[in-house]
Amino acid sequence: MLRIFTVLSALTCLTLSPTAKAFETKIVGGEAAVKGEFPFIVSLQGSFGHFCGGTLVKKDWVLTAAHCVANGAPKKIVIGLHDRSVSEGTEAFGTSTVISHPNYNAASMDFDYALIRLDGESKFAPLPLNRVSTEGSRANVNVAGWGATREGSGIPKILQKVSVPLVTRAECDAAYPGGQITERMVCAGLKSGGKDSCQGDSGGPLFSGAGKDRVLVGVVSWGEGCARADKYGIYSDVSAGYEWISSNIGR
Repeated sequence: MLRIFTVLSALTCLTLSPTAKAFETKIVGGEAAVKGEFPFIVSLQGSFGHFCGGTLVKKDWVLTAAHCVANGAPKKIVIGLHDRSVSEGTEAFGTSTVISHPNYNAASMDFDYALIRLDGESKFAPLPLNRVSTEGSRANVNVAGWGATREGSGIPKILQKVSVPLVTRAECDAAYPGGQITERMVCAGLKSGGKDSCQGDSGGPLFSGAGKDRVLVGVVSWGEGCARADKYGIYSDVSAGYEWISSNIGR
């Protein structure tokens, strides 16, 4: 079964078209992040709490996945969160504007980008956008979120992180044949499985580098199951969406 990485989709019985991809997003095979390690990570929250991730890309703009906001804007956007049961040191914002990519396709998950403008400015530092294609790279990248830690499980209280290698388009095409992988997608994970994003991680960041050299490479989008062998995690490629993102946030 394909996964869409929202917790909301796991909590509610959403009706998908026969060709729509079903998503699961969580961090599998990783470990707890250190408090304050990734201040740019955002929690999108609804009536039942956290349902998707996001990334602060400007003081008042968050980049997430279009499928995370397909049913409407989040009720609350929390920045600086580590333990979901502790609000101390966090910021909470409402939504001013939501912009999904005009070419977003819910069936193919192509152009799975969305921007949320906050109703205020965050004190936390945004994560720079990657502008250069990663095609052909096998570099290790990181993904973080509050998604499930194994397929079908609940979501953790503490922010999780995992390091996975980028995968070439040829390898990803072989894992997902039939033209499922488009030029707006980047793949990461292990052929043997065991490390991945999953339910609840959707919309969150795939990033490279450390400290001030970190850049946002991808947005958690979809995959088949979680951390399965021969099934990589699929992310919306930030370099492919750079012009659309930057033009909307005024960079």
